[in-house]
Amino acid sequence: KICARILEIVSEKENQVTEILEVPTDKHRTLIGRGGETKRQLETQLSVSIDVPRQGDGKTGVKLTGSSENVAKAKEHIASLVKEQEGEALQVPRSLHHAVSNNGQIFRQLRSNHQVTVSHDGQSVPAKSSATRANGGALPLITDDEETTADAHSWKVESVGSTEEGDIAWVLRGPPEGIEKAKASINKAIEEARKNTTVGYLILPDPKTYRFVIGQGGSTVNTIRKHSGCRITVPRSDSQEEAIEVVGTAEGVEQAKDLILAAVREGQVPREPRE
Repeated sequence: KICARILEIVSEKENQVTEILEVPTDKHRTLIGRGGETKRQLETQLSVSIDVPRQGDGKTGVKLTGSSENVAKAKEHIASLVKEQEGEALQVPRSLHHAVSNNGQIFRQLRSNHQVTVSHDGQSVPAKSSATRANGGALPLITDDEETTADAHSWKVESVGSTEEGDIAWVLRGPPEGIEKAKASINKAIEEARKNTTVGYLILPDPKTYRFVIGQGGSTVNTIRKHSGCRITVPRSDSQEEAIEVVGTAEGVEQAKDLILAAVREGQVPREPRE
């Protein structure tokens, strides 16, 4: 048995190959990990020996030693790992940045659904227009007249987008298949943002009535979204001076506003007590 094992080891050594994979020096940490933990895990997982140049040498060649089959698999895996860290840049018009990001919702969706993160490669994010008070005026007043209060609101309509020119880089990092799906989602959002040219800001006199806009489990606001084709963001009830944001076509935002006010009126109608 000992002789057989010795012969096996000799055979393994004879069949070993060593190949060099060029990896940028700033990505060597990705292969080493804290205290060399990542490197050890890769060596165990891929059944190869990995020799990363010393930090500061300026050398890019990472030496992989093992069977030809394992080395080939290791090269492919490590190249994919490095590419994942490098990321892939997608250019988004700066004027549409906030419309596409949807208050950061698209970033959360990409991370949750595709394990893809987004950064902007150090570029400054376009300034976001603020309209918490419609027309910059006072909030509508709450009165004792229920009918008047139900219809009281402030409404301001603006064109979507900023006057900023050029693009901003959205750098996507994650698994290759996830990045492809993320790119498709972002491009779809860009096309939708181009069509949705109008944003409306609706402020109600009593933030507590925002719950009527949302409905049970979001049922009401989802119905309004479906009928109007608009993206609707409802602030929390404790957000004193924030508006309900409605984004869509000019016709769509007006329809959404009417549906929202109708939902509030309906929600404020006293319920008949059950017998």
